[in-house]
Amino acid sequence: MKRDMNLALAILKTLEQNRSPRLGEFDIEAALKDAFDVSSKGVWYQLNLLADAHLVRSMGSDWRLTWEGHEFLKSATPNDYEGA
Repeated sequence: MKRDMNLALAILKTLEQNRSPRLGEFDIEAALKDAFDVSSKGVWYQLNLLADAHLVRSMGSDWRLTWEGHEFLKSATPNDYEGA
């Protein structure tokens, strides 16, 4: 499986824009299903890569942004990863 920077960025934005401080994998997948053709396994893989980079943290079955995740989003421009 490959890293998908567009999906990773979309996951981070979904976590940041949500009213709840954390979301479950299936909630994230549901929020992105129209924009991305990805399985729950694909979302899980990207979340774990983001966790490896310290951008998100697992809270049991839920996920939340870390300080680094917020800073990454603050520095990312909307089209940073087009065609990545």
